Amino acid sequence: MITRKKWTQKDFDSESSSQIAEALSLSPITAALLSQRGCYDKKSALSFINKENATMHDPFLLTDMDKAVMRIVKAVHRHDKVMVYGDYDVDGITGTSVLVQFFRGLGLNVGYHIPERLTEGYGVNSDAVKGFVSEHVSLIVTVDTGITANEEVKLANELGMDVIVTDHHECREKLPDAVAVIDPKRPDNRYPFTDLAGVGVAFKLICAYNCYITTGRTGYDPEDRELIFEVIRDCYKQYGDIVALGTIADVMPVMGENRLIIAYGLNKMKKTKNKGLLALLRASEIITGDGEAKKITSTSVGFILAPRINAAGRLGSASRAVEMFLTDSDDQAAELAAWLCDMNKERQSVEIKILQEAEEQIAKKIDVSKNRIIILDSDTWHHGVIGIVASRITDKYHLPCILISFDGSEGDGKGSGRSIDGFDLLAAITACSEKLVKYGGHKYAAGLSLCRSDLDAFREMMTAYANEHITDDMLVSNVEYDHELTADDVSVQLANELSKLEPYGEGNPVPLFLMRDVKVTDIIPLKEGKHTRICFTADGKPIQAMYFGMPTSELPYIPGDRVDILLNLSENEYRGTVSAQVLIRDMRYTEDYFAQFEADMNVYEYICDDIILPQNEHIPNRDDCAAVFKLIKKHTQNNACADINANKAVKTELKNVEYVKFRFILDIFTELGLIQTATADGVTFSVKLLPSSEKRPLASSHIYQRLNGVD
Repeated sequence: MITRKKWTQKDFDSESSSQIAEALSLSPITAALLSQRGCYDKKSALSFINKENATMHDPFLLTDMDKAVMRIVKAVHRHDKVMVYGDYDVDGITGTSVLVQFFRGLGLNVGYHIPERLTEGYGVNSDAVKGFVSEHVSLIVTVDTGITANEEVKLANELGMDVIVTDHHECREKLPDAVAVIDPKRPDNRYPFTDLAGVGVAFKLICAYNCYITTGRTGYDPEDRELIFEVIRDCYKQYGDIVALGTIADVMPVMGENRLIIAYGLNKMKKTKNKGLLALLRASEIITGDGEAKKITSTSVGFILAPRINAAGRLGSASRAVEMFLTDSDDQAAELAAWLCDMNKERQSVEIKILQEAEEQIAKKIDVSKNRIIILDSDTWHHGVIGIVASRITDKYHLPCILISFDGSEGDGKGSGRSIDGFDLLAAITACSEKLVKYGGHKYAAGLSLCRSDLDAFREMMTAYANEHITDDMLVSNVEYDHELTADDVSVQLANELSKLEPYGEGNPVPLFLMRDVKVTDIIPLKEGKHTRICFTADGKPIQAMYFGMPTSELPYIPGDRVDILLNLSENEYRGTVSAQVLIRDMRYTEDYFAQFEADMNVYEYICDDIILPQNEHIPNRDDCAAVFKLIKKHTQNNACADINANKAVKTELKNVEYVKFRFILDIFTELGLIQTATADGVTFSVKLLPSSEKRPLASSHIYQRLNGVD
């Protein structure tokens, strides 16, 4: 059976929503969104809009903050050599950058170390710590890492180095024996906000030091209120843009203190003094060459800037991204920003190649209509990218996916997995951990390593676990949207109201809206077909929408189709004119339109199961098969594996071949060894054309014989 995408509206309090709409003269839609965000009256709604519910907390409420500050004071007095040790993701890169800037400002001799993903792996490693001895390092300060580095911290102590750990990950029962361990998730913390990013914790260390230097106290005193306000404001002025970038990229909840960090930082990005960030904004075309900035939002930071910085750690050296944020040279900043953009393009190219190879394996080895987990491996995949590809496969097939790369090694392979709602991937991997060298993560994303000799046994155990624990309900993708819109709701007025709820992110997501039963009137490729503009009519009103990241060739819809769409609505300013911009997030056929496919699918299955006999329109002849084979060759000429949409194929590219006949022709070609196919929904088929060593006649296909009544 074809499964129609399931979309569910979020609940909201209609009574409080009506009160808010009337009291603040807001549209019922905006008022409902405020209700969904915990606002139940005029006061709480205004507090949310004005960010009065967000507070900057005393940094000394973080356990060990006083010890860390006093050790830095000691380092300044003794002219210690300091080494900042960060992680290779955006959070670690930005956190390292602000700490190095800060220590340089104190006149300290400071270096930094970001581990290479491919050779050093995640976290603090002993070889790096040993290497710091020759550099005469006296103090190591970690950022976004270190909370589980007990042995490495012990080694540093034995080698005569002190360690300050700043991290935001979950703690183990025993903490590292460091001078200070600063982590908002420490169980003995008094700090009221636990969801700071790693760069946010580093920023709090900077704030704490500056507060101590200004007031002479390691804690808040009401007498110092004005002084502390000035200190914190100066810290924001100097570091706020970079701190916001790391916080957004690490997908931290945009609530409480993070909401202030991000709101201030986004505003500061428009006029940033950081040469590296400015160069990256220009290279990413968020700021034009003449300095004119588009609206900088959490979305543009998360989807445009963050991937470029992350690409450095995935394929190259994350240290070069730190170098970009620290440079005082415009030319060097521009060069490094261009390099990051090139790395991101290379990452995209590698990602596409791995995805194509993964699709070929799925078509050959896995029946996605029956399997409940996808586990694939290769000797050539770049393990810095497999996590992204696993995520894309999970999104496409709505199945948990683990990709494993041996990267040419005869020894251990490294794997990365993604999951679906309801299936705890970490629990599954833990249940099969006897076949693993190491593993970690959480219920939606996990990493692992294993010996090649244990791969088949691990795959078998994971498949059995998934088959037992994944129910039919879990296999239906469900997206929650905020509110339903009509064509008249799509307006500049509503887009302007929605901007009052910014900044958006985890915990305060960009509002997602549903529009039902719109008719596709035109499809326009943009950027060489990498993105698509789609024109609709809804209630007789024409609407244009952008579908970024959707290649026109992969769009399964054609003009004339009736669809429901999930969308974001925002303001767009172009040459002084402000308009409402519709951004498509997903599409599906309307219920009535979808029923046609469901009926055709039922006919196909009934014929396969001998419940009904095929009619003439279902039985393919040689010309039909030749036309479909020509279509497959056309789609697969540049790719070893290609997606072919049955709806588009039978309506725009084939004559006399309807859906059921098309399905049987694919089955015939598969039986003859000409192609491999896989489908998750019965509409889009992943097809690979196989090199055939012999040409087998159609009549040799048992399916062809059966359909044509040949015994």
